[in-house]
Amino acid sequence: MSPRIVVLDSVTQCQGRVEVGDVLVAGSFAGALSLGMALPFGIRGLIAHAAGVGKDEAGISALAVADRLGLPTAAVETMSARIGDGPSVHDEGVISHVNAAARALGVRIGMRACEAAQLLTRAAEPRAVAGAGLMDPSPRVVDETPAGRIVCVDTLSFATAGNAGDVVCAGSHGGRGNIETLLRIVKPRGVIASDGGMAKARSGISGLALLDDAGVAGAAVDAMSARIGDARSTWQDGVISAVNARAGQAGVAVGQPARAAARRILH
Repeated sequence: MSPRIVVLDSVTQCQGRVEVGDVLVAGSFAGALSLGMALPFGIRGLIAHAAGVGKDEAGISALAVADRLGLPTAAVETMSARIGDGPSVHDEGVISHVNAAARALGVRIGMRACEAAQLLTRAAEPRAVAGAGLMDPSPRVVDETPAGRIVCVDTLSFATAGNAGDVVCAGSHGGRGNIETLLRIVKPRGVIASDGGMAKARSGISGLALLDDAGVAGAAVDAMSARIGDARSTWQDGVISAVNARAGQAGVAVGQPARAAARRILH
């Protein structure tokens, strides 16, 4: 039986769905963090979203790491597919970045992602690898005042119930699926995420409206200003590119440094 191709909106959904030897097509950004979350499941290959490529090429940082592991990996062009939407990446995505292991199997820039996924099924038998030090689930408090805290988490799925009342600066994109995941865990005071290069249909910020509905201030930083997947970079380097109504009422505006925006939401 040929290896399976499994399509998921996020690498956080691998548990119970991905088996050793599967090719994973994910709506997640193609960064080292995403790779680290998928490796323990023994994937054979990975196709994910380029997320604007972004600062320090963080949106495709998985490719070089995966090459060191002999794992074929590719990313789809930012505007070709909706980020956070696995079926869109698989069905609509056009390959824009390829590592050497994927190239050796015939994957090429300009190829449809669904065709590339079929080629990745020819990869050698994989092995399950622990996270390889590519992710750190621990939150980092970067500011604490009588009004509350600003807390950094590299992905919104690392938030906890203890973040109620916090402003959460995240490395995640601000797409609908990520925000839905967060709101199932906790309703924070505010969220600042990456815009993931905006992506098709502005899917990289599609979760901001959900935050408005939940009464949470939400904003996103330009993926070129901060490394996606790196919450500290969101906090230290990020420049606001999108704002929901609740954040706007707090004085957050496009062009503002993320640090100033987070403090406005907090106060």
